[in-house]
Amino acid sequence: MNKHRHGMAVGRRQVYRGSALPATRALRAIGDFLNSMRTARVCVLAASLLWAAGGARAAIYEIQPATVDADEEFENIANKLQPGDELVLHGGLYSQDGRRAVTVRGTENRPIIIRAADGQAPLLTRPDDNIDRHNNIEFVDCSHLTVRGLHFKGGSSGVRFIRGDHITFEDCEICETGNNALTMNSGDCDSFVIRGNHIHHTGLSTRGATEGEGMYIGCHNGSCRTTDTLVEGNYIHHLRSTSDGGNDGIEIKVGSYGNIVRDNVIHDTNIGRKYPGIFVYGGGPGPNIVQGNVIWRAGEGIQVVSDAVIRNNIIFDCDVTGITAAPHAAVSRMRNVAIVNNTIVRCRLGGRIRWANADNMVFSNNAVYCPDSVAIDAGGITAASLRSNCVRGGLSGAELDNLRFLDGGAPAQAFVAVNKNDFWPAPGSKLIDAAEPAFAPECDFNGAPRQGPFDVGAYESDGRPANPGWRIQTARKNLTRPPVDDRSHNSRGNP
Repeated sequence: MNKHRHGMAVGRRQVYRGSALPATRALRAIGDFLNSMRTARVCVLAASLLWAAGGARAAIYEIQPATVDADEEFENIANKLQPGDELVLHGGLYSQDGRRAVTVRGTENRPIIIRAADGQAPLLTRPDDNIDRHNNIEFVDCSHLTVRGLHFKGGSSGVRFIRGDHITFEDCEICETGNNALTMNSGDCDSFVIRGNHIHHTGLSTRGATEGEGMYIGCHNGSCRTTDTLVEGNYIHHLRSTSDGGNDGIEIKVGSYGNIVRDNVIHDTNIGRKYPGIFVYGGGPGPNIVQGNVIWRAGEGIQVVSDAVIRNNIIFDCDVTGITAAPHAAVSRMRNVAIVNNTIVRCRLGGRIRWANADNMVFSNNAVYCPDSVAIDAGGITAASLRSNCVRGGLSGAELDNLRFLDGGAPAQAFVAVNKNDFWPAPGSKLIDAAEPAFAPECDFNGAPRQGPFDVGAYESDGRPANPGWRIQTARKNLTRPPVDDRSHNSRGNP
């Protein structure tokens, strides 16, 4: 440990680096605490200083990389963090053979933070033989916790949340797992934010059949639920599976509700098996919202059963369907689904709809262009609200009637550059001003407000000849402005 003192003013407080802290009783106690934790590799940045409210303290700890068997310094220190504390990991390799589990509880006003040092890239990994033995890390019964900027490589599952609430997991990377990447299927989870993460190359186990989901959220039989969670701006790709469990990009299981899946980039969820980019089951007391995502080279782009809003998504080059809206054995009732203003291009089947005995279903303002295959295969849509869908391709169970389904024209005339995956409405496109206003969302794929008359599909051109926002690419999606409807469930187009 550095024995030299380095102080800097922070308001009326003094922050010190190293062990030569002011000789107050409280700070000596913190030094004793650190000595008990093998402080040769631990540095206290701030042993603060909030003594007014009953002696509460907050501290910032730094640690350096280490390779160990079972007893890892990162895990030991993380599990002793108190509300307001911060643990900073410096760049390098942190490897552990044995279970790595963290249980911490912050508070609303004093969350706990575990993060990478500024500009550095700490890598938490495992020996190769752990790929079928241990998860990379487990967060157990955590609350008011932020995890930021860490790289998790290897393990069976990458990051497993076992129950928890008010957790932010952001700007992390999860890769090269034996099974899935991020799981929330071991108890109820509430009010998570999963933002800006890079998830890739899952399902690498060769021991037997394996799954490889990017995110597995909720329990398969509904025995646990995830609620009021935001899954935003993640980049997910190259997911492998060799089992019926699948390799969905983001899967939200039956009974989970109140979740928003927004502005994610998902591709190549079709390695070994062909599963959806996003799958929402529904069956809870409220809807899930899926908006502003772009998905390609999946099985189904999006699969939905019940209780969901699917809007402003762009889906192309999928092996099974663009969107499947049909029954599933796990969900007892199909109800309350709105599929509005999505753009689907060059899929084997554009939209598969099976809505017999379903209640309150909407399919409107979608642009479905599959000229070399079937655009729409529908059944049980008599009672559904279908309006102003521009299509090109075969129709089964539907027809061009200039009300529910309109001829969208050739893709080359509908979009600026369909061969370059630029699906902005071209000048003169039949998509422009053709939408049904009652079902138009408040914003478009770029997060820009829609103003009438409204366009069909994921974009609102508003007289502009070219896309002023983010272009489709193999990277995280960046918006030029925040979405209008954030966590609201009351926008146009909701069930």
